[in-house]
Amino acid sequence: MADDDLSLIIECASLAPSVHNTQPWTLRPDGGGIDVLADTTRQLDFLDPTARQLRISCGAAIEFGYLAARAAGRRATVRLRPDAGRPDLLARVDLDGDEPATELETALAAAIPRRYTDRGPYSDEPLSPQLLIDTQTRGAELGVWVRILDKPSERTVVAMILAEAEAAEAADPRYAEELARWTSEQPQEEGVSRAAAAPSWPADRVSDVPLRDFTGHAGHPHPGPDEPPRVERDTLVLLGTALDDDASWLLAGRALGWMLLRAAADGASAQPLGPAIDLPDSRAALRRELGLVGHPQFLLRVGYGSGQPGTRRKHVEA
Repeated sequence: MADDDLSLIIECASLAPSVHNTQPWTLRPDGGGIDVLADTTRQLDFLDPTARQLRISCGAAIEFGYLAARAAGRRATVRLRPDAGRPDLLARVDLDGDEPATELETALAAAIPRRYTDRGPYSDEPLSPQLLIDTQTRGAELGVWVRILDKPSERTVVAMILAEAEAAEAADPRYAEELARWTSEQPQEEGVSRAAAAPSWPADRVSDVPLRDFTGHAGHPHPGPDEPPRVERDTLVLLGTALDDDASWLLAGRALGWMLLRAAADGASAQPLGPAIDLPDSRAALRRELGLVGHPQFLLRVGYGSGQPGTRRKHVEA
C-alpha cells in the first residue's frame, strides 16, 4: 500500500472524538495494516479509572480508520485485541487487497473532517428517521444496542441523573482539577478550548437536560424571571452493550464513531452527556430507572447546530 494512502488513513483515524479530546491512542502502521494502541498516559484518572472511556475513544478511532480505508478502496478487517500478550494493542486494522467502497462508506469517510462536537443550541429541525434507523442497524452489526430516548418520562429520568451525577462529581476537587488539565483558553493540539466547552446560548433558551459545566462546579446559567425560557429538547441517543468488558467498550466506540459520521453526513452535530455515563453509580441509575437490559455505555444529544469545529489534534506521524 502506498505510504501516502496509509498516512491518510491514519490521519483520518486521528480525527475521531475522544473523552475531553484526550486522543488516548497511538496509531502505528505495521506491515499490511494499522495497529491501534492505548496511550494510558492520556487516561483520565478521576473520571475513567477503569479505562472504559479510553477504550470507547479508541473504538471511535478504529471505526474512523476502517471507514477511511474502505473509502480508499481497500478491503479492511478489524481484529480486536489480536495479541493476548500485548494488552495495550487494542486492535489491528488489516488492509488486504482492493474492494470498492459502498456509497454510504464513501459518504461517511467524506464526513470525517466535517464532524465536530457542538455544545451550543440546536435548531428545531428533527433528525432524519433514516439516520436513526441506519445507526441502530450498524449498532446491531457490532453488537451494540441503540435506544432513542423520546418519551417525556425518559427525558425526566435522564435530566435527574445528569444533575445528580454532575453534583456528585463537583463535590470532589479532583474533578475540577482534571477538567482544568484538559481545558485551555486557546485551542491546543489536545483538550477542549473554553470557547468550545462553553459556547454562547441565547438568554431565553435552555436545554431540558443539564449540559456539562467544564469549570467542574456544576454551575449552569439561569434565565431571568421575566419570561419563561424556551426549552430545547434535542434527540437523546443511548448506546449500550450486553456485556461490560474491554471488547464491549471498543465496540461501543466503533458504533459511536459510525453514528457521529452518519449524523455529520446529514449536517447534524452531537454533544456527549458525559456525567450520566462517567461513573458506575450514574450508569447503574440509568440502567435501573430506564429498565435497560445490558450496560449503558454512551449518552449524547444530537441535532442541527450552528457552531464550528473548536478542537485540534496532536501531530500524527505515519
